[in-house]
Amino acid sequence: MFSTKIAAVGDFDTVLMFRSLGIAVYPVDDGPDGEEVFSRILKEGYQVIFLTERLAEKWSGLLRKVRSEWTPMVVLIPDQRGSTGLALQSVRETVRKAIGADVLKETDKD
Repeated sequence: MFSTKIAAVGDFDTVLMFRSLGIAVYPVDDGPDGEEVFSRILKEGYQVIFLTERLAEKWSGLLRKVRSEWTPMVVLIPDQRGSTGLALQSVRETVRKAIGADVLKETDKD
């Protein structure tokens, strides 16, 4: 087992695969109950939380507060319907802040 507490939060079909890796799985929807579960997970001392992009979009205010702290690290993942582009946008913004340039920008394909 991991010595680091890791959780996966999202729709059932997306997070179920994490269970086989020994990761705590929290299947939730985007309603208020789901946000309450996510808030509880944050208080339980998880160091890494995998969160689906669609839920991250819904809970952007809460996620903004979480990202201002060192832990937990929230890793955005696509759900079973595919990526919304939020994870790539987040990585792009982090890289831009770190080095001062958008080295991940898409180039025009002529």
